[in-house]
Amino acid sequence: MNQFLDQFQKLPRSQRWLVAGLGYLFILVAIWFSLISPTYDAIDSGEAQKADLTSKRDAVRARASNRAAFEARLEVLAAKLKQALKELPNDREIPGLLNEIDGLARKSGLDVRKFQPLPEVMHEYYAEVPVQIMMDGGYHEIGIFFDRVSKMSRIVSVTDIDMGSPNQSGEEVSLTVSGKVVTYRFLSDAEIQQNQQRNAANAAGGGGGGGE
Repeated sequence: MNQFLDQFQKLPRSQRWLVAGLGYLFILVAIWFSLISPTYDAIDSGEAQKADLTSKRDAVRARASNRAAFEARLEVLAAKLKQALKELPNDREIPGLLNEIDGLARKSGLDVRKFQPLPEVMHEYYAEVPVQIMMDGGYHEIGIFFDRVSKMSRIVSVTDIDMGSPNQSGEEVSLTVSGKVVTYRFLSDAEIQQNQQRNAANAAGGGGGGGE
């Protein structure tokens, strides 16, 4: 070390400054690679991890928000289903419902000439329950009947209405009204399964005859 210092002292002043500068630069480079650069790498790695964790946090929050919206939507659908179950009679309630419709017609002052249940029309999850009706009465009585039917707690519709020519007897005008009163019911699980099997069989049969 002393020998190096002696040789260093013998160098011209400009060379001594150059050696000192190179030594200082070497120290700075050593400090950079040993301390500062790893610190910056750690900071960059930390920032990347922070960005990744922030992204994951936002994704979790979005899923939580969507879940809340989904659960709220599910509650709305459950309420609608509950209401639909109230408005659609089950199989055991159909006779009583038809009797109620017949009673509304008579209470409205109509002369019920025909009240004939027709074959049900099956759909995927429900069935239409139509009834052929024919009634005699005045415009006012007919309007009362239709109004009362529209206010029933169950879903009931009146279709295919045909009004005959009015007949006047003194001051009273009467006409014959014919059409269908249709209510609906949910199918049982067994009926749904039977429908699916029947539709599958029909589809298979139809596919076999497609070459005609």
